[in-house]
Amino acid sequence: MCGAREETGKLPIRGIGQVKYIGFEADPRECERLQQNARPGFRFENAAIAGSASERTLYVTRDPACSSLLRPNAEIFARLLNGEHATEVVQEKKIQTISLDEVMSRLGVPNVDVLDLDTQGTELEILHGAAGLLSTSIVAIKVEVEFAPLYQDQALFGDVDEYLRKFGFALFDLSRSRYRRKNLPSAQLTRGQLLWGDALYLRDYRWFAERSELDHVFRLCLVAAHLGFHDYALEGMDLLLEGKIGTLSQEQEARIRESRKQYTTDLRNGARWVDVLLGFEAVGLIKPLKATGRIARQIGERLVKDKEMTQHNWVD
Repeated sequence: MCGAREETGKLPIRGIGQVKYIGFEADPRECERLQQNARPGFRFENAAIAGSASERTLYVTRDPACSSLLRPNAEIFARLLNGEHATEVVQEKKIQTISLDEVMSRLGVPNVDVLDLDTQGTELEILHGAAGLLSTSIVAIKVEVEFAPLYQDQALFGDVDEYLRKFGFALFDLSRSRYRRKNLPSAQLTRGQLLWGDALYLRDYRWFAERSELDHVFRLCLVAAHLGFHDYALEGMDLLLEGKIGTLSQEQEARIRESRKQYTTDLRNGARWVDVLLGFEAVGLIKPLKATGRIARQIGERLVKDKEMTQHNWVD
């Protein structure tokens, strides 16, 4: 993860026990805190990841989480509720940066499975400096993307998306973070403007099929399943069993068939409520149940969403 500040539970693959995590944090004090509280399997390195090795200016903001190698776009933040205060630059300091390819080589880590980027506008630059890793092992990427230039000269979502698709990645999910302008009292509701989100990309299986890299396909299936993309995980297993991605040994084929059988059984057991709904539908109760459920859901969602929409930003 590049931009590991306050990493506590956001890692999407934390539940996979054999994962080894490396977090990079440019703030030495925050990195020291992370190191002191690191769990088994986690390590943190004090490094500023960028597109290449060079001397850069780090713009330290009043809210440390908004600090960046790019200067905050004061014109935009001045129009947003609480925007000016959080992104006010309180210090400019020179730091040394390094590319992700280079730092991973120095650490002796040849392969990375999952990449998580949250660096306030420099994510595409980091991806450019990780072309070696992108060309080989990475199966999933979680990257913060912006839909408006919150930082000067930053790349936007379209730029990141175009670049990742060159390496066989496809967008699977996207959170949406909205901000309200300061000209409307917080007690009044507004839709707000979509400014940024976390985009989740998974590699297309065909990328590895062309290279007959079975090990990475196994890892992609595992990560897809863990993230809840069960159809995609099963698609990978089927491609393997059909011989469309390399050649399996007899032992590998047997294990994948056994895993697939257990996987689909677990999925069916976890979705038994669907059978209950089908039973209600058979006796003509599905319409009133749907109506009741829809009303209750709408009320609940409205209460939660309305409260969130009084804040300066919220995610939908």
